[in-house]
Amino acid sequence: MSLDKKALCLGELLIDFVSTASGVTLKDAPGFEKAPGGAPANVAVGLARLGIETYFIGKVGKDAFGEFLRETLARNGVNTRFLTMTEKAKTTLAFVSLTKEGERDFVFYRDPGADTLLDQSDVTEECFQGSGVFHFGSITMTHEPACSATLKALGLAEKYGYLISFDPNLRLQLWKDPEEARFRMRQGLEKTHVLKVNEEEARFIAASESLEGALAFLQERYRLALIAVTLGKKGCLVVSGKSRLEVPGFSVATVDTTGAGDGFVAGLLSSLYMFWKDLRDGKDIPEDALYHAARRANAVGALTTTRKGAIPALPTQEEVEIFLEEHPL
Repeated sequence: MSLDKKALCLGELLIDFVSTASGVTLKDAPGFEKAPGGAPANVAVGLARLGIETYFIGKVGKDAFGEFLRETLARNGVNTRFLTMTEKAKTTLAFVSLTKEGERDFVFYRDPGADTLLDQSDVTEECFQGSGVFHFGSITMTHEPACSATLKALGLAEKYGYLISFDPNLRLQLWKDPEEARFRMRQGLEKTHVLKVNEEEARFIAASESLEGALAFLQERYRLALIAVTLGKKGCLVVSGKSRLEVPGFSVATVDTTGAGDGFVAGLLSSLYMFWKDLRDGKDIPEDALYHAARRANAVGALTTTRKGAIPALPTQEEVEIFLEEHPL
């Protein structure tokens, strides 16, 4: 494994069945189109397309959908040696409807889903040989044994000196109750260096009524080197060390917001890769580098919304460069 450009992503890999019609409820959807998805898997593909050697840790069913997902990751440049398959549960499915603005409504078929059966035995020292960036979400923390497997992975990532990135990806319908969700997300934050949240997630984790209150809580309680708050079409807010930057977004013709946040994460992590050791060690990074990384992350997120689905919509490095040339500062 290469030691200088390596990323590990752990989490759910599933099928999104996206309504073929926009602006309708799931009940009224005339049909659905199959698309590969799962937030950490989306990030893995996003990183691979942006030039980072990427590995995925997760579990799918030993079924047609699981085979499709494994082939999809491999075809998109993600190493699947740590992706396992099980006969104990089917691959997780999500049915998604889109509003006219491209926002989403979900129903999950996951009781159990194969992703929840990721076990500690699937997370080995071999996965973490070398060093680089480790990215995870909270969805594998909703059920055992995947929760314990995720916590083991965090311990190994810390042991081997990874920069640890976390996107909570709040989906309350997947949790037994909100307090458990908050507890697990805070547990994940204990070892996190880079946190990506939207405003709702920040306020939820901090149990705060305001974004400012949430940011204060997160900065005081955790050792976070960087907090990125996505603000939809308005762009993002990035806080790192003494730097606090509001970086405007891009105006694009939005088709589907699925995967936009994951594209943002991939854009941010790939842009800051040369600084990953500094971020891990709590050192300040140049403010101009931080701004350009956030702007690039906004660009990747924006481009992801211009096509349907998550993985199919994530842009290549060349597409991002062309987009930024067409949208100069």
